[in-house]
Amino acid sequence: MRPHGLFIFLLTILSLTTHALAESAPNAGFVPVIDAQTDRQDSIVDRMAFLVEQEQALSVGDVQSLIRANPDILQRPETSVLANGINSGTVWLIANVINPTDSRIVRRVSVGTGWLEQVDFFLVAEDGLLQHFVAGDRIALNERSLAKRLPSADYPFPPGETRLLLRVETADPLKVPFYFSSIATSHSREQSQTAFYSFVYGIMFALSAYTLMLFVSLRQRRYLYYSLYTGSFVAMTASYNGIAMTLLWPEAVVWQQWAPPLLMLCFTSSGLAFATNFLNTRRHRPWLHRATQTLCITYFALFGICFMLNEQGLALRLAFLVVPVFSVLMLYMGVSSWTRGNKSARYFMLGTLASAVGATITALTVTGTVTYTQVGYYAVDLGMVVDAMLLMLALADLVRKNVDARVEAERTAQIDLLTGLNNRRGFLPVAESLWSLVARNHRNIGVAMIDIDHFKSINDRHGHAVGDRILKKIADELDRSRRHGDLLARWGGEEFILLLPETDPAEAVIVAERFRNNIEQLAVSDQGKVIRCTISVGVASRHSKSVTLDEAIAAADEELYQAKIRGRNQVSSGLTSDEPESNRAASTERC
Repeated sequence: MRPHGLFIFLLTILSLTTHALAESAPNAGFVPVIDAQTDRQDSIVDRMAFLVEQEQALSVGDVQSLIRANPDILQRPETSVLANGINSGTVWLIANVINPTDSRIVRRVSVGTGWLEQVDFFLVAEDGLLQHFVAGDRIALNERSLAKRLPSADYPFPPGETRLLLRVETADPLKVPFYFSSIATSHSREQSQTAFYSFVYGIMFALSAYTLMLFVSLRQRRYLYYSLYTGSFVAMTASYNGIAMTLLWPEAVVWQQWAPPLLMLCFTSSGLAFATNFLNTRRHRPWLHRATQTLCITYFALFGICFMLNEQGLALRLAFLVVPVFSVLMLYMGVSSWTRGNKSARYFMLGTLASAVGATITALTVTGTVTYTQVGYYAVDLGMVVDAMLLMLALADLVRKNVDARVEAERTAQIDLLTGLNNRRGFLPVAESLWSLVARNHRNIGVAMIDIDHFKSINDRHGHAVGDRILKKIADELDRSRRHGDLLARWGGEEFILLLPETDPAEAVIVAERFRNNIEQLAVSDQGKVIRCTISVGVASRHSKSVTLDEAIAAADEELYQAKIRGRNQVSSGLTSDEPESNRAASTERC
């Protein structure tokens, strides 16, 4: 029993000694430790402790005193990124950095969020020497300790222990990914982010510029609104992540504070303007069109009030409230338009769904509602790229439909609606091209003018409906009788015209005679009565290079007049050349 009792006694003494040592070293055990040799690509917030300022601002000494007095005041993050939402207060991150070597180790400490208003890095060495580095978009770029987009500081950690305190203050969503790495690793991470943003912004800027050029050339406002929509997205995200301040306004601190919420309103408003124009809600959903306009005006008025009152946090809450309302409205308009038969709206609907899902995931990630991931953080950018591509497909589909409609209108304008044949407008361009080609190659070509005999009396006796039936019947027969390559058109009224390529005068007369004979055999029934019709044909041919199509048509028309004078139902032919009148062929009489 004695050895057993001695063993218990020794354990008790050891426990009391350990407890006493722990109390004599207040910095040990409750402040997390980071090895200075750490060189990690990802965030290490989960290896630090944090506390939130309550009502008054704390200094480094205040924080140190609070930790010594009450170690339990420190909290441990559950994830590698600290996210507390909008206006969540100032946060301190604390860790002890241990350098176990005999030489200094240079490390870059940085926060991977570009919209934080002020970030202070405090480094307290064992000898009490304090180093202070400052960053954040409340400070001009050239006044930061390290003139970079993201809050950063380079520090040579001496051998032993250095306390790292990080103070983050912002009215924007508090998202703090903290990086502790070598300068080379930091550069590699920055290059990856630059490549990603270059990809996203390159696509969005190209689409914005392209649609702006379409607006300039076509003067259709939907292209202007789409250009503003994609362009304002680039401006909004660039202002939020600090790229815009770094490149465009490095000294404009006040503008940097207000640009993100203002550009968010511009982005949502231009998106709604594009949606209402593209889906034509003014016509199909007038109440929704008016409600959307009222909503946009109201939001801008409220933003103006926030600006005058210098309530940036309230303006940010307003801007973040707009985003889900915007997404719901866009999605509703897309679904509504698609269900009403607008097929182009399917691209719009899918694109809006992609951007809405992306924006929602990013919002939940930034506010800390869901666990932080890189995919979640960049979801809004990826969603907008998908949205922009699908909306471009929607615009392209709309353009295609407009082109098809224009082509169909032009084709319809060249077609005689009653007979289905080309009209004069459809006939002349093709005939002139053929005539010029034949003239250059010194080939034969002929023109025949055809007129239905006594057609006016048919209309008078039987009515215009019967007259239209006869016109259609004769047109169909003429179309069936023509040779492949001949060009037939309705010239006007009861007149038709026929272009006969590669046809000499004698052949032209034979073709015209066949037409005349086929029509003579044609019979149309009307209420038990059989109506027969005949045609008169005037034929002219090209016998000189200088003869134009207009001259040939005029000559054929004159021959048609001669056929009618001689009794109708016959073919009359002549030559359009400089040959004397005596050489013209005699008229072909009815068989």
